[in-house]
Amino acid sequence: MTSTDIPRICRRLPPLAGLLEDMLDEAMRARRRRVMAADNPALNLNALRVADNTLDRLVQAAGMYGNDAAAELDARIGRLAGGAREAAVFLRIGLAVHTRDAALEELVARHLEAFPRAVRDACWFYPVPNGPLSDNAGYLVGLFDAGSEQVTLRHLAIELAGLRGETRLRGQLQALLDDPECAAPAHVALARMGQATTATRHYAAQCMTTGKPGPIGVAMELMACDPRIADEDLLRQALGVDPDSADAAWAIAASRDARKVFDHAATRGDLPAGLHMRIAALAGHPAGIIGACAAMAAADGPVTSAQADLLELALGAVPAEARCEPNDKADKSRALRALVLHAFRHAHVSVCNDADIGPWEPGAILADPAQAASVRLRDGMALPAGVPPLGRALPEVSHALRRWLYIERASLAGHAFALSPLDIARRQDAALMTADFVDAMRTT
Repeated sequence: MTSTDIPRICRRLPPLAGLLEDMLDEAMRARRRRVMAADNPALNLNALRVADNTLDRLVQAAGMYGNDAAAELDARIGRLAGGAREAAVFLRIGLAVHTRDAALEELVARHLEAFPRAVRDACWFYPVPNGPLSDNAGYLVGLFDAGSEQVTLRHLAIELAGLRGETRLRGQLQALLDDPECAAPAHVALARMGQATTATRHYAAQCMTTGKPGPIGVAMELMACDPRIADEDLLRQALGVDPDSADAAWAIAASRDARKVFDHAATRGDLPAGLHMRIAALAGHPAGIIGACAAMAAADGPVTSAQADLLELALGAVPAEARCEPNDKADKSRALRALVLHAFRHAHVSVCNDADIGPWEPGAILADPAQAASVRLRDGMALPAGVPPLGRALPEVSHALRRWLYIERASLAGHAFALSPLDIARRQDAALMTADFVDAMRTT
């Protein structure tokens, strides 16, 4: 196959000296930045978008070079090591997916064992679609068929089918539910597609009863993909395991009954601080916001990532005084109080006359605590009943809270919404655009 045989490309770019090499250098640096952004739980969708947009542009440009780019990446894979080699593998697989390279299955099989993350991400993120609402995942059928003799390749194809919503493989996935080696990934893939059945719920319950971290993780992933799986009994059981392993269960419970879960979490001293903050952020209760801001105002240094998430989601902003270093407690406290009181007044939450100078306590700030208890704040406004919009805060909050917002959307809308917070930014942006469109239709 010559470079002029690449689909949809009528000519190759001129071989300007060093241009291809410089472009691939930039792409490899972008891939390594993307890995760091995805692995840092304090970063957000905006951080992913910077690297993802660069990679999309460069993969498309590399495709214009046809086999010249592929040969250069193969040479780099042979001579590089460590993270640089991982980045080269990612780009080589991504280029193969984007250009519909006939050697894709062989490339995946060759590199999967040594670079599972690079191979999975490249097959997950590409090809770059022709439009914002187009996404071609037909190559996954070939990967699935190629994995019939290799378990690791079959597991990858199953996972990708779920991540990309490739419903053409639904029948094959259902046929694997009785296969002990493939049952777990097949159930998860079907749940991501919104094709979970009572058998999926039974499988999740069986996983929970084992008491083993691996099966419990599968059950949590199933519930996160489609919260309809988590009936009352299963959710109660899930909330009883180690809180570090039950993040998705807490997200579902907080989505269904924010007040009950918030009050319960206040009595649990064993919950991680980040989990406490996510519950308070999703609930948006004024008393919880005051308590969280009191802790921020009293602490030395800037707010943590989880605390910034609460401010961003509930109040719509994070004051510069709360982020900066060195951090002045008095300035931080004044800025937080101004933000809180502005949001409360905007949401018609009654505050005391001296709320701007009193202590950080609900009784000193809220004029009518009973009335305030019925209000939930989101984006600095009162949250209306129904399915909350994903909102303007989505790109600003951390990966952990963004996952909670996706779970909340699925829980309250009554359908699967298995978008990963680590998915490529263009796909998360498209989901946000579509959700905004649906929300606008609901209000008209």
